[in-house]
Amino acid sequence: MFYVDKNIINNSVLACFLLTNFIAEFEKDTQNKRNTDISLLLLVLPLLWHETSRIAIRNKKKSTLLSTIIIDNPLMQHSIKNRITNFSGATLQGLNLAVASGLLEKLKIDNNIYFRRTNKKIPNDIKHELPDDMQKCIPRISFWFSQEDTAEIFSLILGEKP
Repeated sequence: MFYVDKNIINNSVLACFLLTNFIAEFEKDTQNKRNTDISLLLLVLPLLWHETSRIAIRNKKKSTLLSTIIIDNPLMQHSIKNRITNFSGATLQGLNLAVASGLLEKLKIDNNIYFRRTNKKIPNDIKHELPDDMQKCIPRISFWFSQEDTAEIFSLILGEKP
C-alpha cells in the first residue's frame, strides 16, 4: 500500500485552477501581447495563499497601485522570500497538472518557459468551489502584474531597490 498525502494533492489541484484563472486574467489584461513567464507565476500563490496579503488585496480597486498596498500593508512582505520558496513546488505541480489536463499550454521561447490558456474551460462546478477571497484577488494581482515587467514586480514585492 502507498501513502498518499491528500494535502499535496489538494494543494496541487487548487494551485492548478488558481494559476489557470490568473493566466486567463493576465492574457486579458495584456491583450495577449505578453506571455505569462514562470518567474511571474512563482509570485501568485505566495500572495493568494497568504491571508494577510489576501485581506490587503481583495477589495482594492485595480487603479490602486500595488506599491501603495504594500506600503499600507507591510506584513504582505513578511517572509515573502520563504513563501516564494515554500510555494514554488505547489506552483510547479499546479502548472504541470494544468498542462496535463489541457487547461494550459507550456511554451519554450528563447530558453524561457511561458504558459498560456487553451480553449479548454474549468468546469463550472469546480470554479464555484474555489475560495472566493482568492478568486477576488486574481483580477487585481493580474492587472498589477500586467503593468510592470517581472523584474520590477519582484523588486517591489521583495522590497528591494531596482
